[in-house]
Amino acid sequence: MRKGDLIAGLDAGSTKICVVVGEIRENGVDVIGLGEVPSAGIKKGVVVDIENAAQAISRALEEAEAMTGVEIKAVYAGIAESRISSSLSNGVIAVKDKEIGPRDIERVMDAARAMPLPVNKEVLHVIPTGFTVDGQNGINDPRGMTGVRLEVKVQIVTAAVTSVQNLLKSCQRAGLNVIDIIFEPFASAGAVLADGEKDVGAGVIDIGGGTTGITLFCGGSLCHTAVLSIGGGNFTNDVAIGLRTQTPEAERIKKNYGCTLRSMINPGEEIEITYAGDKPGRTVPRQHLIEILQPRAEELFSLVKEDIRKSSYYNTLASGVVLTGGAALMNGIETIAENILELPVRVGKPKGIAKGADIVSSPAYAAGAGLVLYGAREIMRERSLNGENFFSFSGMAGRVNKARMWVREKLGVLN
Repeated sequence: MRKGDLIAGLDAGSTKICVVVGEIRENGVDVIGLGEVPSAGIKKGVVVDIENAAQAISRALEEAEAMTGVEIKAVYAGIAESRISSSLSNGVIAVKDKEIGPRDIERVMDAARAMPLPVNKEVLHVIPTGFTVDGQNGINDPRGMTGVRLEVKVQIVTAAVTSVQNLLKSCQRAGLNVIDIIFEPFASAGAVLADGEKDVGAGVIDIGGGTTGITLFCGGSLCHTAVLSIGGGNFTNDVAIGLRTQTPEAERIKKNYGCTLRSMINPGEEIEITYAGDKPGRTVPRQHLIEILQPRAEELFSLVKEDIRKSSYYNTLASGVVLTGGAALMNGIETIAENILELPVRVGKPKGIAKGADIVSSPAYAAGAGLVLYGAREIMRERSLNGENFFSFSGMAGRVNKARMWVREKLGVLN
């Protein structure tokens, strides 16, 4: 892989393993490849079988390499498990030379991240939400300003050490180096939200196979994260039990006929349930399927609303929320979300792709596309001191994720 030219994002989810490959161009990022296979060894966003997970990652990698014609050796990997959380922290330093430079910013960020953590937690992101210079707050980028006291407020996103280690080990066994591990709903938000939406307040609800990630933005910065242990797989399981069929058939029925609002279907519609082997299929009213899916959707968005209200940011979401993930494709889910959340809701597809947008045009690929865009921002920021804003959406990953380095070195996934 030509370092800096090509970027690969690994979405290792509970339903599918997806590798998206992008190429940095002068006018943006082109998506040039996609590999996707059914997930194995991963449940609720957590690796539960390293060998099976590694084999699935390898298969997705092979598909992506066949499509692009290049060998992929490094990825930005996403993670979304229920133990991920975020908290606020502050940092304060004295400015040595009175004019604030990059080194001062690193020092104040280090001061902010020096908060006690449980031994089973590690830092994924340290994201600045605002700087204060000599008592003047509301500063997004203090470089070049004159002052003697520099303060910063940050959101620190943490994950379980074991979850991070097992994901790293799975990638290593698949022959991959991991450049960085990214909170997946955070990456999805970078693919579906516009800067203006983040400025006035917006949320992203990323409905994965095993979990649902919530990210809220206020004033252009991340202000809240949460992960719920419920996702698209719960809808599938409900269908399998309710219609007495196997999981693969339940998934097919959900994708082809799923709807979360009774009012959107014709009461006379029927769907066919097929069985493996010689067992004949049977038909059931489609309304039975909706009676299974609608209560689960109502439960999911009730839990989302409860979390957003507890965060105290509910009234700041002027742009409403955006739904991503494969389950966002179900008919009626946008309407039921809007009814329960009492906020504007839209389904988000990846944006910001110059060419190849059709490859990742589904909400199901928001995380994979977001990981590629995240990596592109990091590379472009580090390539040019006069390039992209230092405090862009990509945050401070790579510069301040020093707490995780020992894990990678121990596992041998760093050169």
